[in-house]
Amino acid sequence: MENTFQTSFIPKKPVVSNNNIRKAPKSLLLIVLSFLLVVSIVASIGLFLYKNYLIKQKESYSTELSLSRDSFEKETIDELALFNKRTESAKQILDKHLVLSPVFVLLGEITIQTIQYTSFAHQNEKDNFVVEIKGIAKDYKSIALQANMFNGEKGHSFENVLFYNLKKDKNNNIGFDLKFNVKPSLISYQNNLLKSENEINPAPLLDGLEDNQQ
Repeated sequence: MENTFQTSFIPKKPVVSNNNIRKAPKSLLLIVLSFLLVVSIVASIGLFLYKNYLIKQKESYSTELSLSRDSFEKETIDELALFNKRTESAKQILDKHLVLSPVFVLLGEITIQTIQYTSFAHQNEKDNFVVEIKGIAKDYKSIALQANMFNGEKGHSFENVLFYNLKKDKNNNIGFDLKFNVKPSLISYQNNLLKSENEINPAPLLDGLEDNQQ
């Protein structure tokens, strides 16, 4: 009985299941998708946290800005209120401030040459500015002429003009006292504020008496 052997020199491929071939790509795809899903979740969480951080920062900056603005506005309001108070105080001071220069100017314009003033005094009581002057006239006629000048157009700022205590001295000059009220508009600082200094130069009124006595 003969033994028969069948031999083949053709190498045979290992038997591989088609199921394993198909499972490998699916497993790799699943890993990639899972990774992407995790990355997406982590990114979403990060964006959410960063968004909350930005919102909180915005609220914090808004609060600080509001506080700074309120503080600035309060300081500005306080400064404006203080400025307004000072302005009102300055206005009140200006309203009460008086200027004597216009009185001397007007006296210089209406005083005749035969009249000399030797003293000048004033007082202000309840918006009533009173001037008291002592002087010397060449004669009684000079006093009458001077009274007419006070009552004339130029002397309209002087009211209640009164010459009194008329006395003749040893040189035949007539000594007198003069009293009158000054209108507030003439000596108001505000009314004279815009006038030039050259327009308010009081003429020399109190000259020496030796010229008249000669």
